[in-house]
Amino acid sequence: MPRSLFPPGRRGPVSRFRTAVPVAAALAALAPVTLAACSSPATSGHTAATTSITVGLAEAPDALDPTTSSTFVSRIVYANMCEKLYDVDSGLTIVPQLAAALPQISADGRTYTIRLRPGITFNDGTPLTASAVKTTLDWYRTNPLSQRASELKQVQSVQVAGPLTVRLRLSSPFAPLTSILADRSGMVLSPAQLHKLGSNFSQHPVCVGPFSFVSRPSIDQINLVKSPYYYGKSAVHLDKVTFQVITDESARTADLESGEIQVADRIQPSDVASVRGNAATRIEGQNSLGYEGLDFNVGNVHGSLHTPGRAANPFAQHPQLREAFELSLNRATLNKVAFDGQYTPDCSPIPPDSPWAVRVGCPAQNIGQAKALVAASGVPTPIHVTLMLENAPLELQVGSVIQTMAKAAGFDVALQPTEFTTALTRAEDGDYEMFQIGWSGRIDPDQNIYDDWYPGSGLNYTGADYPALNQLLTQARVSTSTSQRHTLYTRIVRMLASERNIIYLWDDKYELGLRRNVTGVGFYPDGLIRLKSAQVGG
Repeated sequence: MPRSLFPPGRRGPVSRFRTAVPVAAALAALAPVTLAACSSPATSGHTAATTSITVGLAEAPDALDPTTSSTFVSRIVYANMCEKLYDVDSGLTIVPQLAAALPQISADGRTYTIRLRPGITFNDGTPLTASAVKTTLDWYRTNPLSQRASELKQVQSVQVAGPLTVRLRLSSPFAPLTSILADRSGMVLSPAQLHKLGSNFSQHPVCVGPFSFVSRPSIDQINLVKSPYYYGKSAVHLDKVTFQVITDESARTADLESGEIQVADRIQPSDVASVRGNAATRIEGQNSLGYEGLDFNVGNVHGSLHTPGRAANPFAQHPQLREAFELSLNRATLNKVAFDGQYTPDCSPIPPDSPWAVRVGCPAQNIGQAKALVAASGVPTPIHVTLMLENAPLELQVGSVIQTMAKAAGFDVALQPTEFTTALTRAEDGDYEMFQIGWSGRIDPDQNIYDDWYPGSGLNYTGADYPALNQLLTQARVSTSTSQRHTLYTRIVRMLASERNIIYLWDDKYELGLRRNVTGVGFYPDGLIRLKSAQVGG
């Protein structure tokens, strides 16, 4: 899901594959921009055959602009056309990508000096320079619709210190910064294209990458071609990549097994055995860095970017009902029924195999205690509440299980199936009571928690604003001591468990489906599908 729920904005169930701007409006502006079709050079009067791959995506990406996008699936597309200052390798170690080395950090932690690799060219033929990085970072920091602004909040200024050297001045030490620059905030946009299109950059995004954007003829299809400008083009084997949205999990699996698509994003648990048993297909699995759960609208009354208030629903007016709802749920049973027991029941935003993991005991199902809390609230039963969720089979199954469990405690849960990007827009606007969603996850715990809980963040769908928590979140960002940060995150996770704006339920496992003749696909625990080295055999 997204936060990416199967992640946000994620698999069958849901993703916090989230978005910062009204997605419907942003995509409406996506006039189909198409370039002339690319073909290989002619030889002896014949055109060489092109090599292409079609990837079946579980959800539709939001507008393809790193400034405003927040869906997990958009990150999959970016992984192939928008490189970053830094990336992660298969072991989740941060490594240089467009940068020549890891940043040089001053003794006080407030100055980051980044050297760029020489000879890098954007996919419009213009050079990557320190000035281009400054233009991009300043755009991210100041654009009123930017989802990156909160991530770069501590950056006070970006200076050009040489043709290929950038210096970032910070207001305070900021431990997550390098990992943040290994995600969307580190994607460098072509200044020429940014100056040309501005806030319409998503109509034809131009970055540095192995593939160039060609067209998006509909919300459900994105076409890329091999870039003639990419510095590593000699190692890129594919001529064309098509991302095709196939939201129905069973249909995505069937298309993979028939050969209609060659790569399938997030195979649902019930189909894993079928794909493994097919002579023409295979599975690669990775534990997710993120989580899945339920958002409750506690204070999102004017939109997530605005000052929180008190929402007009039972969960906001009577906090003990959030506790009662959690006590009505059985995480292990949900995992068994919906996911064939293949996921990990959890109640933390930090996965258990992370070095930052916080060991907290998840509350066991206790219908008696849940009923007592419901009675103490004084709200007449049954308590009618609405659960918004993605309109897809697995999400609906998860919702049905939750609906049945909660009924025993006195909750009458109405399921509200909603098109994915529409659901994200409604969540941002505060137009919901409960939302089944998740987050694809990052390697630093700050990025799994801060934006979901800090007031003024576009991803703070619940309208959280707790002064003590806000202080802890800020302290954990500015500390440069690993042990101190771990202590702070232990306190933070326990506070989240007490407030329950988000009830964390389980951790995903990403199951990537591939045709057996497809090799060289990079697939790490971040769940991104990297096609730079992919090739198709006979």
